[in-house]
Amino acid sequence: MKELENLKKQHLLNYKKAILEIIVNNTTGLMDDDIMSLFRVPPLDSMDLIKSKFLSLAKKEEVILNTEALNNIICLYRNSICKSLSKFKKIRIDELSIKIDSFTPTKEYDVFKLMKKDLIAVDKKIRTQLKDLVNKNIDKMVINNLESIFNFDVDMDKKKLIIRDVSKYLTKNYIKQLFENVDVKVIVKNTTLINGIKEQGERYLFTKEHSRLFDVS
Repeated sequence: MKELENLKKQHLLNYKKAILEIIVNNTTGLMDDDIMSLFRVPPLDSMDLIKSKFLSLAKKEEVILNTEALNNIICLYRNSICKSLSKFKKIRIDELSIKIDSFTPTKEYDVFKLMKKDLIAVDKKIRTQLKDLVNKNIDKMVINNLESIFNFDVDMDKKKLIIRDVSKYLTKNYIKQLFENVDVKVIVKNTTLINGIKEQGERYLFTKEHSRLFDVS
């Protein structure tokens, strides 16, 4: 019987490890692929919302921008955000790992269940910190460096108008649209995660019930 209990403990440990692997893979996909894609340089200039806004306003005011300087400040912003995404990956994995570690089945067929409310709590924490990070980097990397994208002979009134409109766009519409996209990607990954953990629980119980290792007869 002691050997059987040890087998059950090992089976439970393997089950927890499998759940953790699902969470790590899901979180890595969410941060490194889904959310990262919102900050990477788009394959086409026309898909770059920030750059397109600059250029459309400049065209409207008949101002020629220093595109090299513009590309530089946008690149600085993108790179800064992308480098920081790993910390959000760690937050999600660490907080969900705590729930796995604390799982102790009280009945023979108990399985670990990840609830939507658990994900909402960690998602809210990450979203708040990510939004704060984006706002700070927009201000530091982009808005504070807007002077560099204008030639020295540009009309001051036109320059002020472009800076005002770009700043307004970046701190309002851009942020709003960005986090709408973040929310959609998080919802999709959360659904995948919950389903993956549920399937792992079914495999855990199936093995526990049908494997000869646990046959006490």
